[in-house]
Amino acid sequence: MKTLTALSFLAAALASHAAVASPQCHAIRGVIVDAQFTDGCTSPNRFCAAGTIDGNRNFHGSTVFVMDGAVRGPASAPGTIATSGLLTYSLRDGTLVVRESGLSGLQQDGETRFTAFQQVQSGSGRYAGASGHFYVLGQAFADHFEAEIHGEVCTP
Repeated sequence: MKTLTALSFLAAALASHAAVASPQCHAIRGVIVDAQFTDGCTSPNRFCAAGTIDGNRNFHGSTVFVMDGAVRGPASAPGTIATSGLLTYSLRDGTLVVRESGLSGLQQDGETRFTAFQQVQSGSGRYAGASGHFYVLGQAFADHFEAEIHGEVCTP
């Protein structure tokens, strides 16, 4: 009977450890408002943007995007640029770094739009060991950018 009790205790302990070790995924929705800056910009393409994120689940803070790649978009979408770079979310309980790859310069009814995919690369604090992704839909204005993000973050 002692062996059965010990095995039951061990199984319960392992099950609770597995529950703690499994990632917790949360749907994130938010709005980024940012603007281009040049002082201190380390982008080889000379494009950096800084701003704020206002989202659900305490996903509030600042953002910095540093473009590290850009090429002309396809001939069938004239005036577009395919871009890639690192965007850092600095949040109250940690940082999250994502690789953003997208297409900008899309025109709709005289407005300039962009779209991108963000893949989590690394994090700190609450986001240490995180994974996840976001979809980005935005609009470029004369002096700033506004974008909605939708996706999920999974933390250990």
